[in-house]
Amino acid sequence: MIDLNSTEIEINAGATGDEEIYQNIKVIITTPVGTVPFDRDFGIDYSMIDSPTEIAKGFLTVEIIEKVRKYEPRADVKEVLFNVIDEKIIPRIILNLV
Repeated sequence: MIDLNSTEIEINAGATGDEEIYQNIKVIITTPVGTVPFDRDFGIDYSMIDSPTEIAKGFLTVEIIEKVRKYEPRADVKEVLFNVIDEKIIPRIILNLV
């Protein structure tokens, strides 16, 4: 299971600079793919949710890197790490801001 509830999301309409980039990435990784009208590719594909942990982590790593590259070009994903607690996968993303 992927635990996105542990991710704090705070939407700030006046976000600027780095804060805006972080906010955009949080929206990208917490939006299930196929749920945004007119852009069904936006978000993360969580179809691997019942896969073995290592397979899910690999698939999720690729998804996060590709989607951040596509939808937030001001950030570059340096590394995706995971905490696995009680069979829940909690992603931690290390970024370089461009």
